[in-house]
Amino acid sequence: MGTYSIQSLRESTEADLRLAVLGDPVDHSLSPSMQNAGLKCLHLPYRYGRLHVRPDDLAEAFDLLRKRDFIGWNLTLPHKLAALDLLDGLDPVAQRMRSVNTVVNQTGRLFGFNTDIAGFVAAINEAFDCSLSALRIAVIGAGGGAGQAIVRYLSELGIPSLILVNRSAAKIERLAEDLAGHSTTSIRIEGWDQLAGVCGEVDLIVNASSVGLGGETIDEGWSALEPRHLVLDMVYGPMETSLVRFARAKGARAADGLLMLLHQGVIAFEIWFGKPAPFDVMRTALWQAAGREK
Repeated sequence: MGTYSIQSLRESTEADLRLAVLGDPVDHSLSPSMQNAGLKCLHLPYRYGRLHVRPDDLAEAFDLLRKRDFIGWNLTLPHKLAALDLLDGLDPVAQRMRSVNTVVNQTGRLFGFNTDIAGFVAAINEAFDCSLSALRIAVIGAGGGAGQAIVRYLSELGIPSLILVNRSAAKIERLAEDLAGHSTTSIRIEGWDQLAGVCGEVDLIVNASSVGLGGETIDEGWSALEPRHLVLDMVYGPMETSLVRFARAKGARAADGLLMLLHQGVIAFEIWFGKPAPFDVMRTALWQAAGREK
């Protein structure tokens, strides 16, 4: 399946195209494979596509999708924060996390949901079979929508300590200040050059940055990983990410973002249609699209 542009949306869309993922870029998204398998399994006469939308066109895209009676859509980088100002309402999780990745069109009124958090928790449970509440956690690259939502959730959960590592500390200082007075969690910010030291202080490392996505060399700070560490890379690709491979070579337990994509996508499907999603069918389709074994 190809990718639609904002221009194609302005002109016309196929009648059955009623769901989409919006991003910039978005060509890499595997969501259509998973969602279309679910639609086919339940004999729903709709199709899910990719829509390339630049930040400056996001408001127009929302308006066009609303007018074309789309059932709903997902949001990926860089739209999860900007979408907050374009909606008629937010579910409680999206309201608290200040990030939206799923939109529902209810007779012209747009409502935002956050399924990233539930997807994140489910991915942690499946990959590592552990509870988050007692872990010391570092979030790498917390400036984006998904990263900020994870940070807000972990702060709300009251974990013992939370370290935010970002190339630009200024981007997350306001986030840390906002959370400081509302949580029992000890929160601090560190620069990228402190990554090795941070690894020594935590149990779980969540990568919300794009490190290693394009095959770049893994920063030497990651060499501090040990077999005791858990690593969740929120990034995914056709193959397991270079960070996941590196972490496993150091003896750590690691998983990439495909699990999180699966679980948040299943929850989004259930929000749109108000019925259980065919989880196994969607999982099989996603793993096949990624060229993975089940």
